[in-house]
Amino acid sequence: MRRISSDNVRSPLPADDAAGYPRRSYAWAVVAILIGTAILSYTDRQVLSLLVDPIRRDLLISDTEVSLLLGTAFAVVYGIAGIPFGLLADRTSRRNLIFFGVVVWSIGTVACGFAHSFGGLFAARIVVGLGESVLSPSAISLISDYFPASRRGLAVGSYLSGIAIGNGASILIGGGALQLVEAGVFAATPIALIAPWRLVLLVIGSPGLLWALAILAIREPQRRAAIAADASGAGGASGRHAALWRVAPIYLVVATASLVDNAVGAWAPTLLIRDFGRDAARVGLQLGLLLTIGFGGGVLLGGWLSDRLGRGGRWWRKLGVCLVSSLVILPVCWAIDAAQVKIVMAAVPLYFALSGIVTACGFSSILDVVPNRQRGFAMAVSFFFNVALGAGLGPTSVALVSDRGFGSAAGLGPAIALTAGAGFFLIATVLVLTLATLKPRAAVPSP
Repeated sequence: MRRISSDNVRSPLPADDAAGYPRRSYAWAVVAILIGTAILSYTDRQVLSLLVDPIRRDLLISDTEVSLLLGTAFAVVYGIAGIPFGLLADRTSRRNLIFFGVVVWSIGTVACGFAHSFGGLFAARIVVGLGESVLSPSAISLISDYFPASRRGLAVGSYLSGIAIGNGASILIGGGALQLVEAGVFAATPIALIAPWRLVLLVIGSPGLLWALAILAIREPQRRAAIAADASGAGGASGRHAALWRVAPIYLVVATASLVDNAVGAWAPTLLIRDFGRDAARVGLQLGLLLTIGFGGGVLLGGWLSDRLGRGGRWWRKLGVCLVSSLVILPVCWAIDAAQVKIVMAAVPLYFALSGIVTACGFSSILDVVPNRQRGFAMAVSFFFNVALGAGLGPTSVALVSDRGFGSAAGLGPAIALTAGAGFFLIATVLVLTLATLKPRAAVPSP
């Protein structure tokens, strides 16, 4: 084994440079496993959005209660547990934490299939949120120690694009599972009498217990923080608070985009199924494929634009990209309420592509402004707001606007369009005010 430091600490991983980083091929294999894990997590998280109506009928619950299952039950524990799990990832095996998370959220998804009341399903969704809160802080920390700084950005960006792709792939995979169940794949088995929506949750949740074994193939890398000291010299709680205060408007932008993403993502399948009479399985396959391309492509394009425009510490240019995308997205939001199903099918993935640009540029801006020694904590805070505000309030906001504003007779289109349009109008306003107060000397070169 190669020695990676003068204190005779041995690296358990093959290295490709003098600093002792793992071989590039192995490091990218780890990224691929983590991307697959992210897709699995989003599938377990989002599959309920395809099963709204049968769940409502079987459990006799309202759209507002469904929205609590889609968002709040999952998001509250996810947001609260994410920060301590992020801190724990700095002190213990991240590989083992991810393994634990996959097992827990898979068990939670299976438990959703056995729930016979709103309370039981709510509790199972809490378990899903607890398990999934482990993944991103631990995964990003792992990736940062598998790659030197010169290649780290692309690796982290690839993982984030995997999350975006997972948002659409979750509907695609869920739709495929629903189609298999409806085709009678389990007709000759003892579980054939189980309701289709319950079978889908069992089919989606069970493979996670096997996938967890793939996580055990990841070897814990040498932590780089102890080797490369921060040269800036500043630190402490006051420096952390000052940096977080500077990025507060960007937190609001990214969190509001997350709120609208969760609102549209949670209710768009039901809009097509309920208001246009589309088949749930076909909606899952078609819309899932479009969202995978749209959101994934938007995040990758946003990352590319961030690299191109943010050179030389000019990070505020990325906020300009966010502003342009936010203005373009406004008419797309209203197109979601179109009377033609083809327009809606085009508007939803286009919305996610533009929102993906905002999200990627926003995250990149945060990493530029916050010093290296504070980025882990800053990203944990951002994920907290994204989930607590985004996933927690997004689905419920559409249900409340629909139930108390337009009424059930108007369908879901007006509520989704108004929620999305209002959210991105707020984002555009915040960006205009933020850019108006920035000066070129505010640039903070990214180490």
